[in-house]
Amino acid sequence: MAAENGSPFRTERVPGDVGEAELAVGVSGPQTGSASADPVVALHGITAHHRAFNAPARRISGDRAMIAPDLRGRGDSQKPEVGYGLDAHAEDVVRILDHFGLESAALAGHSMGAFVAIQTALSYPDRVRSLVLLDGGWPRPQTPPEEMTEEQLREAEATREGLARAFRRLEMTFESPEDYLEFWFPGQGLTPDDLPPDVADYFLYDLGEVEGGYSPKCSPAAASQDSEWLSGRSPTADELRGVGCPVALAAAGAGFFPESEPLISDEILRTMAGALDLRSQTRLPQTNHYSMLYEPHVGEFSGLLASDDWAR
Repeated sequence: MAAENGSPFRTERVPGDVGEAELAVGVSGPQTGSASADPVVALHGITAHHRAFNAPARRISGDRAMIAPDLRGRGDSQKPEVGYGLDAHAEDVVRILDHFGLESAALAGHSMGAFVAIQTALSYPDRVRSLVLLDGGWPRPQTPPEEMTEEQLREAEATREGLARAFRRLEMTFESPEDYLEFWFPGQGLTPDDLPPDVADYFLYDLGEVEGGYSPKCSPAAASQDSEWLSGRSPTADELRGVGCPVALAAAGAGFFPESEPLISDEILRTMAGALDLRSQTRLPQTNHYSMLYEPHVGEFSGLLASDDWAR
């Protein structure tokens, strides 16, 4: 299928058996199935979809295919009322590998997608050759709030604040795409034509037509259940030691908002380096959690996606 609406991705469907969600999957670059393609599987964040990887896919399109699903409950994938959590997403990743005839693959994940990638490596170690974590995958804190340092409290509050804004829009109806851009870029009067094409495509794909206008495609139930799962059951630092494959990490310089505290602090990065086989680590000082996925910043880590040379 041809790439759509200027996106580098063409879309395929991964069918689901009883109890499984049918998944929409974006595929870019060389055709999968050939030895030269050796695709990287890219997993998006908690309320996002596969078009978050427009710019990275375009960057590596001459070297490597990318397979990027809409995780269950997001984008054009099916949206069951229940059945979320990292275990369910990891099972879906394995279904995707099976669908494309891949015995194993390199996985990349941004934000929650990094946690999904880690869970897949823990649950199905023979199916994962390497991990590229993009501002995600940090260990679940085990320190109770009353014992946290000021830095840890700031980090927790920054995460809550950023997620609350992203979640709030899921219950909203917007009159037009321009109205939706006003939510994200207040007071700027932007239209899709004002944005870089990859960014405009992301926001347009994010919306589905509903009565009265447009609403984000991400299921509120999916985001809520996954958030609860992450808060209480994502891997601790000790559990991260069970990841047996090489890992690369690219961390944004700021959190959800410009000039906010990064989600992966230097202290957290040191903890991850002690728990994982971390072969490459990069801090992108001019980026936040979202902007790191777009040009020109994506060039600072796209080499990690284009080949596995860093892992050898």
